[in-house]
Amino acid sequence: MGKETGNDRRKFPRVRTDSVISIARLDPPPSALAHAIDLSLNGIRFQCVGVELALGDILRVTLTLEDETLSVEGQLVRVTDLDPFTQEVALAFLSLDDESQRILNEALPDYEPGASGQ
Repeated sequence: MGKETGNDRRKFPRVRTDSVISIARLDPPPSALAHAIDLSLNGIRFQCVGVELALGDILRVTLTLEDETLSVEGQLVRVTDLDPFTQEVALAFLSLDDESQRILNEALPDYEPGASGQ
């Protein structure tokens, strides 16, 4: 992994993932499936089809990492329409309980400060 460039403003490095995750608003309608793109200790980026999400929405994301399932709440910090049906979104975790933090720490590789997640 190369060193961080001046253009990379991320607080935590991103790790590529190819996972199906469950996303749900905290108030109904029911949950939907989405495709995770990358994941960090601070958030997750994913694509969803047929779900209309907006900047600032609060969602619960449920994902499985190395045989362990965690459920975290986060806020959408970026929403990009890729086509009339598909959105790519970035969700920043609002808080992590100790168990979720442990699962993320174990599942994501260790990084040296300044390492890039790309």
